[in-house]
Amino acid sequence: MQAARDPSMGNSSVIWAKTDAGRTEMQARALVKERAQRNLLLVIDGLKSEEMLLANLAGITVDDFAALQSLGLIAPAAAPATSRPSGSAATRSSALAAAPVAAAAASAEPAPLDYGQFTAALTQMISKELGLRGFVLTLAVEKAGTIEELQAVAQRTLAQIAERKGEAVAAAARRTLYGG
Repeated sequence: MQAARDPSMGNSSVIWAKTDAGRTEMQARALVKERAQRNLLLVIDGLKSEEMLLANLAGITVDDFAALQSLGLIAPAAAPATSRPSGSAATRSSALAAAPVAAAAASAEPAPLDYGQFTAALTQMISKELGLRGFVLTLAVEKAGTIEELQAVAQRTLAQIAERKGEAVAAAARRTLYGG
């Protein structure tokens, strides 16, 4: 399997993101049966490097990344042609939708988010603000099938952010998700 790793030449600083197939797999549970690989697929968010994931997830090896990539469930997040340092988490189907979300948040202009945008923003927020402590919330985002279920997860996320990082950080996170 080392041949599959040649593009990164053993460089564990590769940042992986789920593909559309990877997001579908989280719901379908059809291709990946091994628990360690399912957990890895779950926490891949386009922000954490392979090195970080290897260090923080028990039972994960570089072969697990290669296996998920060979199934088309993950792909390197950093595309050399783009210069979106903070948008790499949104390389899945909502990649283009995430840019307007960031622009709307920066201009403080309230803009309702659709399901895909809300999912991408919430997943990125959990990863950024809670890290691996947000694992259960990330699972809940993946399970959510409606915008209402996502909003319930968002409320739990905002409560945890307020508890761990303070109300000011939670207020900024709330503005990111809901505008205003």
